[in-house]
Amino acid sequence: MATYVRIQDRKHGIEDLLREGRASLPMRNEETDTRYGVSVCTNLEALMDYYVQCPIEIGDDPVIITLEGDIADDQPLDAEYGEILINATRVVSIESAEDAGFFDGINARLDS
Repeated sequence: MATYVRIQDRKHGIEDLLREGRASLPMRNEETDTRYGVSVCTNLEALMDYYVQCPIEIGDDPVIITLEGDIADDQPLDAEYGEILINATRVVSIESAEDAGFFDGINARLDS
């Protein structure tokens, strides 16, 4: 099964990511934009590219979560920037964003 990655604050936990019928809300919280699935990117590089184009608030203790799952039926709001919606079936790993090199990757992209 394919793996995907997302970033979120550790305080949000992982239980909701595996819930069937999970809603994915945009950061602007417009209810009409609700989609079903977990918002992810294909890998860490794609996630960093997405973040540079669509910065989101990630909190004080961001983690990179690797998930297994199947592509969801709904279309993501930011597909043109690399966002994918999945129905997550398993959490593969959780790593601090700092340890994963996320911020170094963002800085390198912004410096180029």
